[in-house]
Amino acid sequence: MSKKPVISRVALADQVMHLLQERILDGVYEPGGRLNIDAISRELDISSSPIREALTRLSAMGLVTSSTFAGFAVTPVPTREWFEQLLTFRILAEGWAARQVARLRPATAIERMTDSLHALESGTLGARARDYVSANKADESFHDAMLDACGNEILAQSVRNLHPHLHHARLFSKVPQDIAPVIEEHRAILDAIRSGDEDAAAAALERHLRMSWQRYDGWTTAEAPVAVT
Repeated sequence: MSKKPVISRVALADQVMHLLQERILDGVYEPGGRLNIDAISRELDISSSPIREALTRLSAMGLVTSSTFAGFAVTPVPTREWFEQLLTFRILAEGWAARQVARLRPATAIERMTDSLHALESGTLGARARDYVSANKADESFHDAMLDACGNEILAQSVRNLHPHLHHARLFSKVPQDIAPVIEEHRAILDAIRSGDEDAAAAALERHLRMSWQRYDGWTTAEAPVAVT
């Protein structure tokens, strides 16, 4: 970090948040590492207020932890057991959502999922956050559109509160990815929803999550648990 990042004064907290998020995803700030507000303030040559606001927002997103005495720190990467439980939960929750959306076939949801698929097709993957964040957001938007349309706000919010895509993104720099299978799996989910086939939609969703698991599982180590996209 020899070169000082350029931060404008417009939407300062937003810019600081994106910068710190990128550093967390790239491993510049190590999992469990303390985030010193004064040091960041001196480096960026800005006051502590937008930094504190950015860290608070990252805390709500699950990338940062905070405590009264220790201050802010990078959230540890979840354990393999956590990701295994996440897989089971998402299959149950999002599988049900896929069935509901296939039954209802809401035009707005299908349009949003289609747009997200197109965005994913034009996205890129690489070893740094700036190389994969657009594809990751498109992936997240696809799932969000389905959750929004399932008719159960509690279920949808329960999935979102786990911030699965952000935790998965922390592994992208460690695990080589191929975007083509994800595109095809999303297309299969969308095709089943468009046709109103509830069983096919749930099956395609489960296959997508399990295949994502397999793509990561071969790279699992004590430091880098498996993930689902």
